[in-house]
Amino acid sequence: MRSAKNKTEGSLVTGGPLSRELTTLKMLRLVDFIQRSAQLAFTRISGLSDFQWRVISRVNELEPLSMNELSALLQRDVAQVSRAVKGMVAAGLLNRTVREGGPGVLITPTALGRNVYGPLRRLARKRNERFLSGLTADEVKVLEHCLETMTRNAKAVLTQEGAIARRESARRPRTGRLSGAQRVANVR
Repeated sequence: MRSAKNKTEGSLVTGGPLSRELTTLKMLRLVDFIQRSAQLAFTRISGLSDFQWRVISRVNELEPLSMNELSALLQRDVAQVSRAVKGMVAAGLLNRTVREGGPGVLITPTALGRNVYGPLRRLARKRNERFLSGLTADEVKVLEHCLETMTRNAKAVLTQEGAIARRESARRPRTGRLSGAQRVANVR
């Protein structure tokens, strides 16, 4: 019997029968490998923490951003993003300016923040080339088409699941919530 460590470091086909059958699970495993290697590579190149280089990348790509927009893009709590931005402002990587005509702030990169982002952008392009190596230009086009289609489908499923969750939440009594195991048993 192989250890769990060997299963994650070995071939892409790990896990049980469902993991070998479902394309979505194979994609999740691929994304996990890409994200884990990104954490190592981008942190090594920039000297920033995993979260900080994600912040600097998003701000450079989509400036100016409000705190709420940045939080949504990073899928993190506003307080966590605010703390990271505050530290990066103090380090001279980001600017925080009061939004003209309303509450809130806008976040933009400083000159230093743009300089830090340059190597990150180059590394992202190099990594993309490495992940696509072995694919022909036509295969990359097909892959791009498949990703666009699956992204549309995933957004539709997310919207549908959100609507179902809101309906069920409205019908569910406020007390006595079912545990996860109880909900699964009720599905059967």
